[in-house]
Amino acid sequence: MIKRTLEVILSKLANDDLIEPANYEEGESLSQEDINKSYLIASSVFGSGNVILIGGGALQNYYPLHKPKDIDVIVNGNIEENRDLLYNNGFKDIKDVGSKPRFNADIYSSYLNLEDKKIRVEFYSSKGLLDKGESFEGLKKKAFYREYGNEKVYFVDPLSLCRLKYNAWKNRLMNGRSDKDIIDLRKANILDCIDKNDSYYRKISEAYRQGVISRLKSILSDAVHVAHQEYLKRHHS
Repeated sequence: MIKRTLEVILSKLANDDLIEPANYEEGESLSQEDINKSYLIASSVFGSGNVILIGGGALQNYYPLHKPKDIDVIVNGNIEENRDLLYNNGFKDIKDVGSKPRFNADIYSSYLNLEDKKIRVEFYSSKGLLDKGESFEGLKKKAFYREYGNEKVYFVDPLSLCRLKYNAWKNRLMNGRSDKDIIDLRKANILDCIDKNDSYYRKISEAYRQGVISRLKSILSDAVHVAHQEYLKRHHS
């Protein structure tokens, strides 16, 4: 296992590209229809307009070729207090997964059985996820929406999406996803949608052209994931 991990590190050191992560996500790719339906069920729990898509579900609106395998939403409401209502509306196996580095929000994972698909949905509280002084109401004012039936499906604006994706990228050493978030933003040309003078434009542009430390972090991230997957295989076989 150690030998294989070192091989991964050395092979990727020889390459100047961003690090494509190992593909280990479970589940099928989700269509916008899947996301719309799941969103409206979540919205029925917290109230219309109190749920906003972030992550891959939001990115799909800017880059239709992106097909996420899970759904992340930020909610205006107390997730813990709505556990029973979420369960009654089809969200099963609801777990408090705690906060993540740079994301000090309350985060709950769940699964929603939608027709023939089992869809993972993560609920984030606004507190601890947004910048200081920023509120859910402020985020919603900047958010865009698409119409689905007689309802609105809200998703974050380009700058907010960039900020959240950038912060998620900064976390990746912890969970083995390497440069996934920066690659997502680059494929979507999302930087074309925000002010070039904004600090996050500069940060993400710099992330496209990784320095030695950032590059090593991404390589180690992927290597840690490979080692962990090997460990799981050995102990569950």
